[in-house]
Amino acid sequence: MPVVWCSISAHGFGHAAQVIPILNALGQVVKDLHVILRTCVSASIFNDYLQTLWELQAVPQDIGCVQRGPLDIDIERTWAAYEEFHQHWRKRVSQEVKAMHEAKPDLVISNISYLAIASAVQADCPVVAIASLSWDQVLEEFIQPSHAHHQVIYDHIRREYAKANHLIRLHPGIDMPAFTTLTDTGPSFPLVGAPVHDVREFLEIANEEKLVLIAFGGVPLTELPLEHMETCEGFHFLVAGLSFDSSYNRIHHVEDIKASFADMMKQVDVIMTKPGYATVTTSVHYDIPLVYVRRHNFVDEQSLVHYLHQYGRAVEMTREDFESGRWGKTLHAVLTLSSSRMVPPQPEPGKIVNLLTKYLNV
Repeated sequence: MPVVWCSISAHGFGHAAQVIPILNALGQVVKDLHVILRTCVSASIFNDYLQTLWELQAVPQDIGCVQRGPLDIDIERTWAAYEEFHQHWRKRVSQEVKAMHEAKPDLVISNISYLAIASAVQADCPVVAIASLSWDQVLEEFIQPSHAHHQVIYDHIRREYAKANHLIRLHPGIDMPAFTTLTDTGPSFPLVGAPVHDVREFLEIANEEKLVLIAFGGVPLTELPLEHMETCEGFHFLVAGLSFDSSYNRIHHVEDIKASFADMMKQVDVIMTKPGYATVTTSVHYDIPLVYVRRHNFVDEQSLVHYLHQYGRAVEMTREDFESGRWGKTLHAVLTLSSSRMVPPQPEPGKIVNLLTKYLNV
């Protein structure tokens, strides 16, 4: 039974969303594939999308960034978390290596943990990184010369990344110079089938009313301008991960709707989000209008915004308008946009599987 050890960052859902379609494609080629998911991502996303035989080992793989909600990075707490992570580096590597020896994986896949790469090398197992960004590049603009440990941590991350056998860079991806060899491929995101449940029918919403999915990724929102949303005529809002009074007529808890998240994405008229990899690539692929609120200090944001405007239908909403509830103008504007004439890059799971199977010897 071939075993793949898959280390996945738990900074939001986007990293898992990138890897799942690749594992599914690999499972169609490699008979009796067994996947060990080394991650603190919730099992729910794997239950919904992952089709191979898998087991979940909830062990932290990296820090990513410490967030104050989905739009703000707490830079001070992020560096503190990295410092603590690196203080126990040898112990962490030793634990991963021991677990790898017990599992005997044929291949380690990392998205995008440098701990997994360092451990795979010590365990004498081939390791391939699959990602659209890397943590050294995320942290680079936050380095403060007055804090010597920032540079030390940054250099350490780059040294570990350089040990990977290969990087498969998913489009749209940023430059990742720490890796020594790479292959560029198309985007990777879970493909969504035909809806099983009718959201409008469940919520008893007329066809002329527009559905807006508020989807800011795996880091939940802490507040929304609910009173302003309730007065936004012609729109109904589907909101995930936020507790609010159920007395609103135009605002609905995603958790209360008898439909999967994938079902909802295919049925809504607009998605409102930050520029995150999975949501952007999915909305472009299915030509779903998207309203986005920028973070301004996340390394892959500009490449994702460019991708959106090149291949999709998107309008930016300012942070001020988002927080104050001045949504109407932007929502109406995005609904008037025509579909792009440019065909977006397509997923290339076959190309990725061919690269991975060379390490699996199948």
